[in-house]
Formats: sequence, structure tokens, C-alpha cells
Amino acid sequence: MVKYFVLLILFSMLSACQTLSTSDEQEIHLGNTLKEDEKIARTAYDAKDYVTAERAYRRLTVDMPTDEFSWYRLGNIYARTNQPEKAQNAYQEALLRKPDNVKTWHNMGIIQLRKALLSFVEVQKNSEPGSDMYNHATKVLILFDHVIETGNK
Repeated sequence: MVKYFVLLILFSMLSACQTLSTSDEQEIHLGNTLKEDEKIARTAYDAKDYVTAERAYRRLTVDMPTDEFSWYRLGNIYARTNQPEKAQNAYQEALLRKPDNVKTWHNMGIIQLRKALLSFVEVQKNSEPGSDMYNHATKVLILFDHVIETGNK
């Protein structure tokens, strides 16, 4: 069971601890052109300045509504700042614009797996060892562990 808690901690670390404010009280000064806005968004994203990057990419989704890349990057920002519902919504928006983007599908799957993993860890935490629910959750977590190990080879 320790292995699953290690996985949980790993996923939490991958998600990062920083959270974002979705308030627009502080408007970020972006460039005068879409090209400048894209550069600001990309630079902030690469620097892991997810507050600036999130606001910049949100603005780009308004300015370029058919651009899937801005939605994809928003999904990544939300995933990295532990906002799985927002990440999933952003990835869905990206997929509406480009349904064959395998990176977006991959990241959507990771978000869904994280959510499922947390659910089964909670089942274990809140049920008696040896009970049917505890045993079922253990089987699912073992299967999940097998999938992760197989994927890492």
C-alpha cells in the first residue's frame, strides 16, 4: 500500500503546489498584437509563471477562438497547478478544435487517471482492511500500478 501513497505523492508533485487566481482584478499588460501576446504567453509558460501564462492564454482563446494550442496550453497550466476540472475542460476545448491531437488526448487521459487514482485511494482510506470495498480498491490500484510500470518500459 505504501507504493500507492508514493504514487499519490508523485502525482501531487507533478501537479505542482502553486494555485492560480482566476480573478481578472489585476489585468496583465499584454502586447499590442497577437504575435506579441503569443510571445508573452509562451515566455511566461516556459518560465513556469503560470499566473501570467494563464491570463495570457485565456486572452488568446478569446482573441483567436479557433486556435487549439492556446486551449491545450491552458489545460497544461491547470494540470500543473492542480486544477483538474479546469484542465479537463480546457483539453476538451482543444479537442473540439483539433480532435486528432494525440498530445491533448494523452494529457486528458492523465488527468482522468489522476482523478480515478485519488478516488480509489480514498476508498482504501475510508474502508476496513479486508472488506470487499477495500479489496476491490486494492485490485484496481494494483492494476493501475501495472499499467504505469508497463508504460514506463
